Amino acid sequence: MNIKALANKLNLSIATVSRALNNHPEVSAATQKRVREAADLYGYLPNAAGRNLRKGKVNTVALLLPSGDGDNFYTASFFMRVAAGLQAHLRAQDIDTILHLALDEKDEQLWLQKIIEQRKADAVILTNTTLSDPRIEYLTDHAFPFATLGRSHTLAGEFNWVDLDFEHVAEVAIERGQLAGYQNFALVTIGHQSTQGAIFANAWRNALTARGLTVNDDYLFYGEISEASGFEALRHFHALDTPPDYVVFLSDLQLLGASAYSQQHRWHIPFFAGVFSSDMSSFLPTKPTGFEIPYQQLGTELALAVLNAMQEGATPRHSLPELTFVERREHVIR
Repeated sequence: MNIKALANKLNLSIATVSRALNNHPEVSAATQKRVREAADLYGYLPNAAGRNLRKGKVNTVALLLPSGDGDNFYTASFFMRVAAGLQAHLRAQDIDTILHLALDEKDEQLWLQKIIEQRKADAVILTNTTLSDPRIEYLTDHAFPFATLGRSHTLAGEFNWVDLDFEHVAEVAIERGQLAGYQNFALVTIGHQSTQGAIFANAWRNALTARGLTVNDDYLFYGEISEASGFEALRHFHALDTPPDYVVFLSDLQLLGASAYSQQHRWHIPFFAGVFSSDMSSFLPTKPTGFEIPYQQLGTELALAVLNAMQEGATPRHSLPELTFVERREHVIR
């Protein structure tokens, strides 16, 4: 039954029925009660699209994936797992998640402009944050709710974000390497002003300094999260006059490429995987050591962050979900 049919049943105007259903003060309590009872009796349901349009809400959150250029497709499985946890929590709030893949930075900016002007979503979740992130400034200037997967120096970090604890990953990696007797520690992280990449590099330096180990910038490689980047990193280290004797990676995807180089050139060197963003590294002959990502919790924390962003005046929410350390990771058949 639509609102016109309900109004005819009650011999009231459509405007009066609408006001009664929305608790308008100009409609008496008795009429409001009569309209609500009739709505229940005849199974009337308000038009959600129309209601949301009037309220300026579309009950949708947009997850902006990294642009589809370069090696970003390698991280697809990571974001799909995070999105599953995100959607599970948002669905309970009657909010849907849409995923958007921009072609490049320019396309991403045009899409953000469109989503604000046309109100295609109630909030946005940004990924691949940078140290100075213009997207964060743009959304803030337009008072549009957002949260980020990753930190940034923009706004002094005072916005809603969720991130991985790369400081802890670096500390554990250096601690284990030193206990095993290694002295020359290399790091493969990510560049392009990536906040996560910079955090990991700084944590690597701090962990080495705290343990009295030498910080050698020749042992620091900025690349992408990809197999190719890991391969190039190991080629760089191998060409040094004094190569490292232990390599720490931000992602196990980088480790895969490094492992291929190691086998091709018969240069065997111990690796630390950082975080596992895929299952592929567990098929290597030498099982990798690193940290499992709690995808469900990461998605839930991201949902809580973006819901908090949608509450006007709420204190920004920051979260670093706990990672799980795994030694010599084996493939688990699910």
